[in-house]
Amino acid sequence: MKEAVPEKEEVPKKVAEPEKKKRKGRGATYMPTVIRKKIHGSRSTVAVNRRGQLVSPTTVELQSYVGVLARQSVPITITTWHKVPNELKNKIWEQILAIFDVDPRAKKRVLSSAAAKWKQFKSQLSTRHIIPFKNNPEMLRKPLSIYNFITQKECERFVALRLSAKYLKMRENATAWIRSKKYNHHLSRRGYANKELDIQAKSGITDEIERHKMWKIAHMKQNGEFENEVVREIDDLTKKCKEGAVTFFGAEDVLTAAIGPEHPGHVRARGFGTNPSTYFNLPPKTWKDSLIRLLLESERKSRE
Repeated sequence: MKEAVPEKEEVPKKVAEPEKKKRKGRGATYMPTVIRKKIHGSRSTVAVNRRGQLVSPTTVELQSYVGVLARQSVPITITTWHKVPNELKNKIWEQILAIFDVDPRAKKRVLSSAAAKWKQFKSQLSTRHIIPFKNNPEMLRKPLSIYNFITQKECERFVALRLSAKYLKMRENATAWIRSKKYNHHLSRRGYANKELDIQAKSGITDEIERHKMWKIAHMKQNGEFENEVVREIDDLTKKCKEGAVTFFGAEDVLTAAIGPEHPGHVRARGFGTNPSTYFNLPPKTWKDSLIRLLLESERKSRE
């Protein structure tokens, strides 16, 4: 599921602002439509696809609300989501169920989304209000005052955490990793799952769309062009597969052959929350799995 995109904020200039001038920004977020639903006791139904992903016209609204709850309910001074008390996580889930009719089996996926949005929010606070002024103590006295749900004590603790040598090093490594990414999709906030649903509805099909096809669709620019050469490799492998020149099996499909192995815990072109073990129905890794993979690789090379 795609992350809820916040409204743009003005990043303050790198000079101290006059006392009378308040730092501009988004502050707390309120969702009138959700509030009205809560008052009237109405609930929006959110469907779940075969992979357990949330798919429906109300998905974006749900994800926005999840982001609001995560930002305003979980203290930013907690270092990781794993340390957030279960009572607080359950409270977020209960608040979601008060507005949205969601399959209970989707709880883990929804809370994972809340974790991602909470982490993104803390990153935005650092990028916009702290890191640019790390050498300007005056600007760091009350950098988060526009957020009325963050206390001054929490703010001071958060600033200290974000200016620590440990965090700055981690941030440097994360920035380098992001810059090294080769492939960026052009999907909207609705993500892969809802994009696939749109295509299925438009074409009248119910079968799952192959990964390499979804990947191509997601990486196509508005003018119909692609910004990388992998697409040619995908098309070439697809043609060879139809002709019987190459064979693919399970996780070793066209997309993996063109781009490379999957990252741990993630499946390309399948959207948020899809992991290899459930999607590919892979058993625990054994020496037999390694042997099969080697045999398939050997067969592929012999045919090229």
